[in-house]
Amino acid sequence: MIQSRIALVASICAAAVVLAGCETTNSIPYKASAANVIAIQQSLQPKKVSVADVGLAPGVDESPLCRLNGPVKVAPGKTPSQYIKDALQEEILLAQSYDIKGAPIEGRIEELKFSSVSPAYWQITMAVKSPVDNGYKVSVKYPFDTSWTAAGACKNVADAFGPAVQELLKQVVTNPQFSALAGK
Repeated sequence: MIQSRIALVASICAAAVVLAGCETTNSIPYKASAANVIAIQQSLQPKKVSVADVGLAPGVDESPLCRLNGPVKVAPGKTPSQYIKDALQEEILLAQSYDIKGAPIEGRIEELKFSSVSPAYWQITMAVKSPVDNGYKVSVKYPFDTSWTAAGACKNVADAFGPAVQELLKQVVTNPQFSALAGK
C-alpha cells in the first residue's frame, strides 16, 4: 500500500516536471535574398565595405521568451545580433562587395520583439553607420502566421526570424543613404 502511494506520488511529480519544462525553439539557417544582393551590387559597385559588429541597444532582450515555452533561439549558438551580422555579411559577400579594408558598416539593434498571438509579427529596428557616414535607422514589422498551441506558435516565431531579417536588410541596402556608408 505504501509502495503504491510512493509510486503514484513519484509518477505525479515526474509528470509535473515534464509538463513544466521549458522548450527552446531554434529557427532555420539564414538564406540570402537575391533581391538584396542585387541591390547591394547596384548601390556599391565598384566600392567595397566590410561588416563591423552588430550590437544591441541597452534594454533589448537577447533571448526573448515565447509563451512561457522557453527562449526563442534564432540560430543554434548565435545571438540575434550575431545572426543579423552574419546575414548582412553573407549578402555583401555574395554581391562581391566585401573587402576587409573597406569601410566597416556597424549596426545597432534598437528594437527586437515579437508577438506570437494574432496578429503575429517580428518588430526589428536597426541603426547602421560607418566611420565615413553617420548612417540611418530602418525598421520592419514582419507579419507571420501563428498557432493556437504554444509549441506551434513559438516554432512559427523562430521560423519567421530569417525572413524578418531579410526584410530588415532589404530596408538597409535599398535605402538611398546605403552607398554613403562606403564613402566617396
